[in-house]
Amino acid sequence: MSDTKEKGQKENNNSSTFQLSSRVRGLFFGTQSKFQKWWATKHGKIITIAAGAVAVFYFALGIIDFINGFYELCENQGWDWCQEKENSSETDDESKDIVIPSLPPETIAQLAHRLFDNNNAELQIKILPSILNVGESMYMHFKTNSDGYLLVLNINSQGALSQLIPRISQEKPSYLKLNKDQERIIPDPDDPYDLPRFIIEEPTGQEILIAILVKENELPLGIINALPFTHNLQIEPAKKQLNNLHDELDKSAPAKWMGLVFEYETN
Repeated sequence: MSDTKEKGQKENNNSSTFQLSSRVRGLFFGTQSKFQKWWATKHGKIITIAAGAVAVFYFALGIIDFINGFYELCENQGWDWCQEKENSSETDDESKDIVIPSLPPETIAQLAHRLFDNNNAELQIKILPSILNVGESMYMHFKTNSDGYLLVLNINSQGALSQLIPRISQEKPSYLKLNKDQERIIPDPDDPYDLPRFIIEEPTGQEILIAILVKENELPLGIINALPFTHNLQIEPAKKQLNNLHDELDKSAPAKWMGLVFEYETN
């Protein structure tokens, strides 16, 4: 009898549960069906999207309010974390305000010193006469502790580059070789046929001689081809020419060349 009664109660409970779940499913699917009909209309879509946007907006405001409230609480309580965060932010702002000044472009005189001033006293040069005026001849007095071929370039006061040795005015350039401990004046003041003379021209001012001694038995063809063979080559192409010559010296005669950069005044 009791078993029959318990069985009846279970059946009643199961029936009630089934009815409740059926109502929930009906409510859900009914609501879904109504929403689909609502969404299918033009006004339904507009209102739904607008409502969603408003909800997202207020949600974002809530997040911002929460963060601001947290920082206020943090500052009021004097937590170390907030102070460290604030200090790091100030440091970041200060670093952003720092402006690193750009370096001025390298002058052709600076370039000449950087590339060719590695003499170590093996090559010596003196300019004669000591005072150089426009229209006068300039003589170069060389002395070296090594055998080698001599190359000489000049940079005038305006930064223009000219080749002095080998002499570019000759139909077939002769490459001048100096011997160890030899002193040589170029051009020879006692030889009127030792041409051309190096005549001081305008513009006057601070000028630079670049003397290079290549310590080889024969002057490498690559170095010959890297020489400018020109007069008054302007600054930018002159810089390129000097860089090319330096690279070729290191390539064709590594550790077998020396350079001397000598500054002098013309009036």
